[in-house]
Amino acid sequence: MRRLIASRPVRLALAVALVAGVAAGLVVAARRRRTGATAPHSAPPAPPAPHRAPPRDAEDPAGRGPEPVLGWPTSEDLERYDRPEAAAPIVRLLGGLPRIERPRGRKARRWTAALVALGLLVLTSQLLENAVFRPGAETASGRAAYAGGYAEPAPAVPSADPVADVPVAQPPLPSRDPACALRKTGSTTPAVRPISRRVTAAVNRQWRRIEKWLKAHAPRTYASLNKPAGRGLVAKAEARLGMRIPDSLRASLLRHNGARGPAAFRFSSHYAIMGARGLVSSWPETCEMGGGIPFAYDSDFGDYLVTNSATGGVGSADWELPYYEDEWSSYYALLTATADALAEGGPVGESVPVVHEGVLEWK
Repeated sequence: MRRLIASRPVRLALAVALVAGVAAGLVVAARRRRTGATAPHSAPPAPPAPHRAPPRDAEDPAGRGPEPVLGWPTSEDLERYDRPEAAAPIVRLLGGLPRIERPRGRKARRWTAALVALGLLVLTSQLLENAVFRPGAETASGRAAYAGGYAEPAPAVPSADPVADVPVAQPPLPSRDPACALRKTGSTTPAVRPISRRVTAAVNRQWRRIEKWLKAHAPRTYASLNKPAGRGLVAKAEARLGMRIPDSLRASLLRHNGARGPAAFRFSSHYAIMGARGLVSSWPETCEMGGGIPFAYDSDFGDYLVTNSATGGVGSADWELPYYEDEWSSYYALLTATADALAEGGPVGESVPVVHEGVLEWK
């Protein structure tokens, strides 16, 4: 019953209606039983009183008397107005409904009693199940549901800046491993590490190739790219992680702080890029998966693309196959492979880029 009717108030209303119907049926049956038992000893009903005619007038030989302006009521008028003054529509409605006859015969009464008993049994079992196996008021879902076991994560959509120790709508997951816990920045402002011009120029060159292709072929995905992240925000993200973010990924965040919406830019095959906030919020989970700083997320399977803080290599991580090897030598290598695939139509890994209604997809 719970699977068929998910709303608890509806189930309770049906249960109350069932109990009320059973009680009303028992009361009606008891009254009919008492009426049937006393019927032979009761007096026959008195005949209806005849309708009295109006008094005759001496001057009126026909006996009609002085007629009023509207005339005397006929038998049809009396029958038409012989009804309750109030609730007349309800009386007509109930009169037109088919009446439920009392089941005749021992077999019919047994079937009726069996159906009533079955309904009471189902109601009792449902109430007992709700009392014993009552679910919690709120069931956690997404990344917040993980507390030591597998749970498919959901992208974080914080309402404030998590790298600045401000409460957010979806706080980062608690970690069983102290090494995977986020650090507190306190009141001090983290120092901004410089990025070499060579790395910044190389990353921007690949992004320009990607942006040019998206603008021409997938405008909705092009519009999903966010504005650059601030250098202070990236520095706070590093402070919260307690480790350095590879320079090529930092340069990319300073170009586009992730993407937004269902048409968000994705790496092959379905990894939507994240900004600095998503990177920090997802770090405790990817750390439990085997390490690596997350920068892209696959909402279909709960996988991440992560980069190694020490080597700069890039690989994927999930709960079934934790991160243990690099698929690309660096974030810049992945960005270059993606730009080449868009420009030349070749694959990245086993996926090739396609466009559907202005959105970049990988097949």
